[in-house]
Amino acid sequence: MKYEDIGIAYYSDQDYNKRILTHPNCEDLKNKVQKNLVKTKNPYRDSYIWIKGEFLDVQGMYDSIQGREGVMKALLATEQKKKEDTKEQEKMAQGKTTLKSLFKSKTQKENKILNLQAATEIADQEITDFKLLIKFLTIYHGSHAIPKFKNSKKRVYLKALNKFCVKEISNAHLAATLYHSLLDVNNPTE
Repeated sequence: MKYEDIGIAYYSDQDYNKRILTHPNCEDLKNKVQKNLVKTKNPYRDSYIWIKGEFLDVQGMYDSIQGREGVMKALLATEQKKKEDTKEQEKMAQGKTTLKSLFKSKTQKENKILNLQAATEIADQEITDFKLLIKFLTIYHGSHAIPKFKNSKKRVYLKALNKFCVKEISNAHLAATLYHSLLDVNNPTE
């Protein structure tokens, strides 16, 4: 507007009809621009928030799969502990001296053998439970959680894309209306 006041006015010999932004018929242009700014919606802000939410959802799904991996690691650790306890128990039952039983009396060795037998039985039950849990999690993730997650993400994606497009179309309509009002400055229909 300042440019038109100075430059265009000079080159058009102060002919107000040659101006667009500071034309006498366009006195409310500044108000129209302000109204358009208020009505214009930023679709990228909503997209940013949506994408952050998607990353959090994917992280949640990843964490659930990592939880299954944690159960598998616990299973392996329990199996390893059972193997070590079984070896120790066999050595003690055969009367061999181990580093762990070097300074123990006969009754302490017998108690240790009983404790190792109990620990082995508990480990057997834990291994069975871990295997059942891993089987359940594998079936649950494969047949329920992941397909449901994918369908949900597809629906949310289409909805977000639709909202983005509607806001862009609305913004384009506002801009077209404003620009059309500028084109009508020199050609009033009155």
